[in-house]
Formats: sequence, structure tokens, C-alpha cells
Amino acid sequence: MKIILVRHGQTEGNREHRFIGGRSDEPVTKEGILTLEKRIYPKVEHVFSSPMKRCIQTAKAVFGEEDPEIIEEFRECDFGILEGKTHEELMGDPLYDTFVESGGELPFPEGEAIPDFNARCVKALQKAVEIARKRGYQSIGCTVHGGVIMAVMSQMVKGSDYYAWNVENGEGYIVEIDEEKWKEGHLDGTVTGGTLHRIYT
Repeated sequence: MKIILVRHGQTEGNREHRFIGGRSDEPVTKEGILTLEKRIYPKVEHVFSSPMKRCIQTAKAVFGEEDPEIIEEFRECDFGILEGKTHEELMGDPLYDTFVESGGELPFPEGEAIPDFNARCVKALQKAVEIARKRGYQSIGCTVHGGVIMAVMSQMVKGSDYYAWNVENGEGYIVEIDEEKWKEGHLDGTVTGGTLHRIYT
């Protein structure tokens, strides 16, 4: 089965380099939609999406999917006190400084812990794959968040770094999975391409 993971189009908060997580339901900007529509993405049999507006809009722009199937666990990480703010605005906040000094090992202040977020995202992908398997789909699209892609890819590719899988808006990865291994609980996947915009323009 092929899984096409695509990060949503650019929002205003993304453009301003703000922390836009699971508490902010921002839409994709007009410019962001136009950028998505200019790109060519692989065709898929079915589309799953985060419940956030920006991902649902992206599903329509990228895959022509008016009503993607929502998986709640694909929601972006809860950034806590970082939500909606820039790095510059947060500098000097003791909670933020402590978080930064931990190298991201601590939970986001008043937000989610990365290990919990990773587990939630893997659960979401497992749910999507299981639904697809039961329906006989061989290719699915998932319009999600940058953090979700990092969480999933770092768990699927053993020994890889969470932050190494960071992608820009509208980018993502094509992953091929062995369905038999997945049934046995193995998350191994093979990355068959780099970022989508570099391959499909």
C-alpha cells in the first residue's frame, strides 16, 4: 500500500513563523491554496485528513476531495503556551526558556509531550491503514500537519531523528508499507520519494 503524506498549505500563522498547533484552526491563505493547486500530486483511492480546517482545505486542493475522511488523532500537537506566538515573543518566558534548554525533551508548557504526540499520530496512521486494508485500497492520501509527519516518519524509519523529517507547506512523503508486517504490528515503511514538491512539479 502507498501512503501519500502531505502537510497542509500555508496559513497566516505559518507565514509569520508562529507556533500553530492543535488549538488554532487557521485556514489556508489564498496564496497557499494557489500554490497547492499549481503542484501535481499522485492520484489516490481515498483521502484521510486531520479535523483542522487547513488540512481539509488542502485535501480539496491537492486531491480534489471535498469531504475527506476525518481522523481526530491526526490533529496537530498541542503547543500549550507557545500557541499562536513567535519565538521572539516567547523569549524571556521562564517556561519557554526551560523547554528550549531541554532540547524539546520536556512537554510543551501547558501542552502535549512529544512521546504522547508520537504515539497518537502512529495510532492515527494505523487507523487509516486498517480502514484502507478492509476496503481494499492500495493508495491513500493523508492531509496532515508538519508535526504529524515528523512523528510518523521518525517512528516508521528506525533510528531517524524527529526533526529531520520537517517539511514545508504542501510537501510530504510517499511511503510504501508491507501490509502483512503491519498486521503483525511492525511499523516499518520504505520512503520512496523525497519531498513532494521536488518530485511532482
